[in-house]
Amino acid sequence: MGPGYPALIIMKPPMRLALLRLATTAWADHGGPLRAEGLSPLMVGLLAGALALAAGLFIVVIVMLLTRKPSSPAQKSE
Repeated sequence: MGPGYPALIIMKPPMRLALLRLATTAWADHGGPLRAEGLSPLMVGLLAGALALAAGLFIVVIVMLLTRKPSSPAQKSE
């Protein structure tokens, strides 16, 4: 037990109280008529599907751009 051990015992109760104070109700959670209604499950599913499709297309475009062969220079006819 080093010299910092007694300070640890003294600080334990105030630290527990500090953690309890952090677990209070959020100010932004108004409830009642001020609370915004959430999206329907169908709309959440449609949005998730659309975002997944857009991300997939974005990845395909990036892969196509990175793996394309460089265009050959135009040949001169003599």
